[in-house]
Amino acid sequence: MSGAVSYSDGHTHKHLSPPKASGIHRIGRHAIHHGDCLATLEGIPSKSVDVVVTSPPYNINLSYNSYEDNKTELEYLNWMENLFQCIERVLKDDGSFFLNISGSSRQPWLPFLITSRLKEFFSLQNHIVWVKSIAVDRETSGHFKPISGARFTHHNHEHIFHLTKKGDVKLDRLSIGVPFADKSNIGRFGHKADLRCRGNTWFIPYRTVNSKKKKFSHPGTFPYELPLWCIFLHGKENPVVLDPFVGTGTTLVAAEFSGGRGIGIEIDDTYIKTAVNRLETATMTSQTIILNHIEMSELLIQNPDTKKDGGFQSLLVSLQERLNKTTGAITLEDTDLERIAKYAFDYKNGGWEDRLKSIFQRTLGPKLGR
Repeated sequence: MSGAVSYSDGHTHKHLSPPKASGIHRIGRHAIHHGDCLATLEGIPSKSVDVVVTSPPYNINLSYNSYEDNKTELEYLNWMENLFQCIERVLKDDGSFFLNISGSSRQPWLPFLITSRLKEFFSLQNHIVWVKSIAVDRETSGHFKPISGARFTHHNHEHIFHLTKKGDVKLDRLSIGVPFADKSNIGRFGHKADLRCRGNTWFIPYRTVNSKKKKFSHPGTFPYELPLWCIFLHGKENPVVLDPFVGTGTTLVAAEFSGGRGIGIEIDDTYIKTAVNRLETATMTSQTIILNHIEMSELLIQNPDTKKDGGFQSLLVSLQERLNKTTGAITLEDTDLERIAKYAFDYKNGGWEDRLKSIFQRTLGPKLGR
């Protein structure tokens, strides 16, 4: 595949000749390709990828290390169309492509111009809104990015377009489900568990950071819960997960946490190093355990609103967000084990210790009290 896109009028838009890929970093079952995304995608076998999760450059003049995020609109859209053609080729017929994109207050049409180019290759099966920050009554959650002037409101959400080849891919909606508010719905409608579909608004707070360093010096990071939920929602066991703009490696960390095999592509030297380090840390300091239904119920009792209170509450809610509620699988890092042991044995807080032990003692055993 050349990467050029042909149109019915015989006109062909071509991208510039991309640089050759310059190496592959293998970390456990994952691979990070150092090179141009279009050139590297040509070497990936057709119909070999289960899930694509990616957030390409938005063309809104963000400050990347190597990439110039300021193409003309036509150049950018043609480049994106080349990308979509490549992804359509490598994606399995029952695969899912989750595209995270955002415009800006000055370029609000950008996400919708992109979707107009997608129609040739994919069906839009779901449109998910990632709510990064929100105000409900007087309570605010998530980082509100300041916007100066009087013309625009704060930009608190981004788009996640869930794309499939025919719009008929069955999903595991309850893997990222939430408990019913009205428990009578469980018996009344014959639900097997206290879980309902989360819907197409995902509140994943964008955390406030004080410097670019805390975002790995990358202008467009997303929380690992976002790709993790996409992978869980697709519902395939041990999926092959691709991110053609892997950046600092968040999607591949999510692939590790989901039991998948990640393939990442990145052109920037600095981001490659960060992605490799993050993935090496994730593979070396994590372990996956399987909770049974009782243990999952104990974990899901915790009200997500208490995450802001910190401590024990924050721990349990963060574990909820990582739990596959269909399989009971959850990946714990060393820092999680330390916090679980700390709250289970070092404090006397009215049943917290017993609750943590009832969730984790069976699977962690001696490690729980280390």
